[in-house]
Amino acid sequence: MDKSEQIIEAAAELIALNGLQASPVSMVAKHACCGAGTIYRYFDTKEELVEAVYLQLMQRITQATLAGDDPSGDIRSRLSNMWLNLFRYLSDNPRDAALIDQLSVAPAICELKQRMAENELQSGVHSLFEEGRQQGLIKDLPNEVLGIYVYGGISTLVRLAHKVPGLKENTITDDMVLGLCWDAIRIHH
Repeated sequence: MDKSEQIIEAAAELIALNGLQASPVSMVAKHACCGAGTIYRYFDTKEELVEAVYLQLMQRITQATLAGDDPSGDIRSRLSNMWLNLFRYLSDNPRDAALIDQLSVAPAICELKQRMAENELQSGVHSLFEEGRQQGLIKDLPNEVLGIYVYGGISTLVRLAHKVPGLKENTITDDMVLGLCWDAIRIHH
């Protein structure tokens, strides 16, 4: 791992543990075993460092969420695969779950960089929402609203699973996750 990757990793760990505001550059430098000046050789500002953390985070989440997507599958099976992938990834990676909660609303990340980081994942999911609407399966709401409905349910289950030992293994089933997601966006006849 090169020095910039060490710095990004140290920042990610501290932000997930302490929150963005409680993770100053001096603390990141100490955790990365370097001086603050070294961080500023790679990143002009703390905001640039936070954007780099967010970009890497979104790359991991996108890769995990879109894994195994079969473009020949129907809308429901493709979205179900993505939702379960996302739930499992965030459940198995509590640091990244905490990071996405912190950074998805961080004012330190400029809107353009945030959109760039989220683009691949959103294009895959939003195109399926569009198809689902055209087929009369999904509510006629903006993609961003549908995404909030789905992600809100998944992230709440993930946080609950992290707080209550054994809950994920004993109570939260794939059917529960999918039911929550589908009930939030499907057209109820």
